[in-house]
Amino acid sequence: MQQDTLDLIIEGGWVIDGLGGPRMRADVGVADGRIAALGDLSGYIADRRLDAAGRIVAPGFIDVHGHDDLMFVEKPDLAWKTSQGITSVVVGNCGISGAPAPLPGNHAAALALLGESPLYADMEAYFATLQAQRPMINVAALVGHANLRLAAMRDPAAQPTTDEQRAMERMLDASLAAGAVGFSTGLAYQPGGMARAAELEGLARVAAARGALHTSHIRNEGDTVEESVDEVLSIGRNSGCATVLSHHKCMMPRNWGKSRATLANIDRARAEGVDVALDIYPYPGSSTILIPERAEQIDDIRVTWSTPHPECAGRYLADIAADWGCDKTEAARRLCPAGAIYFAMDEDEVRRIFQHDCCMVGSDGLPNDAHPHPRLWGSFTRVLGRYVREAELLTLEAAVAKMSALPARVFGLAGRGRIAVGAWADIVVFDADTVADLATWEAPTLPSAGVERVLVNGVQVHPPMPDAPRPGQILRRSVAAQA
Repeated sequence: MQQDTLDLIIEGGWVIDGLGGPRMRADVGVADGRIAALGDLSGYIADRRLDAAGRIVAPGFIDVHGHDDLMFVEKPDLAWKTSQGITSVVVGNCGISGAPAPLPGNHAAALALLGESPLYADMEAYFATLQAQRPMINVAALVGHANLRLAAMRDPAAQPTTDEQRAMERMLDASLAAGAVGFSTGLAYQPGGMARAAELEGLARVAAARGALHTSHIRNEGDTVEESVDEVLSIGRNSGCATVLSHHKCMMPRNWGKSRATLANIDRARAEGVDVALDIYPYPGSSTILIPERAEQIDDIRVTWSTPHPECAGRYLADIAADWGCDKTEAARRLCPAGAIYFAMDEDEVRRIFQHDCCMVGSDGLPNDAHPHPRLWGSFTRVLGRYVREAELLTLEAAVAKMSALPARVFGLAGRGRIAVGAWADIVVFDADTVADLATWEAPTLPSAGVERVLVNGVQVHPPMPDAPRPGQILRRSVAAQA
């Protein structure tokens, strides 16, 4: 009989290992932050035991598309993550990140999505702050292309000079050396939308040389979505840089169905050897800054925050315009700077994209919003409840793999995304029969149901333990983890 002492044994649960295979009945033993034993652990001594009978024991979920960069400082409990089983997040998406800070006088509207704190001079300073105060969950960071432009270019709305291009490439290389896992572009926003192929491919070659990756909010998710996907695929093809298409969607009813073509193009690129993946959030509405030029194009737009009119958070733009006696474009201009939810996606198409072999899940949550999109609090449990249990789009094992082992491989997060001896003890225990998102458009901050325990590096973070240290780590990219 084994007498090794463990910190914790999670006993009697159904273990889903994250790799897509069938679940198995097993105990999980944790010691020193890692999974130390699997199987029948009745003979082991443990400081603590957790009864998981009838529950699923799975790898903690990896949110591949977060905007929590500054929340580790401003709202460090990260309850919107832990309550839905997320144990790791990739921040710095859509071309905006916590570092590097812009040159004096430079600014981008999208930076308001991140929070109120000043940006950091460089990635080294950003990581040093996170390390000093310890994050609640694990964090991997991308460096934003908009940040690079704002930090290197006197006129970020122009084309870079040769010296400015070299400066951006040096900043990117320094960010990767400091621990960033890649860089992100936000080609639908300014100043990222000014970039041309040579600039983007130059940066992608720097990332490729470091074994890092490029994620992209493509240039257009509506009428020219096919061309915009092809643009990013070409960057990967020409540079050799691994690529992720962020929150892939086809906006506006006239474009619904185009994902059949975009996914076929992704498959062709993969067959050619381009390393490409994608992610979605499981909702038919998108959320970002309020863009007045979109006000008349989309029927249903809900304001999530407004600096000059905070009382309008949560209201529909059409209703605000009616109250003010103006059209929606004028109302949007008065509200800005502001954020909004745009209801212009097809739920069936979201589900089709989700089922693609290389599709992951990213919340794209905006925790700085006064009235956020419910994806912030419910993306991962919505997949488990609505897409798996109710719609039966795929097995529970396959869904867990999309939220754990697949993103760990794509982003090179060694020791994450699996229930296996030696892996880090990022673990979620949930009831497959009751797990569900409760956050709604009207009440977007309601925690999910059915998630019973969440561990990060062996420390329970949900429900929170009084006086427990924040156990998260800064994650670097490992080429070996991609194999």
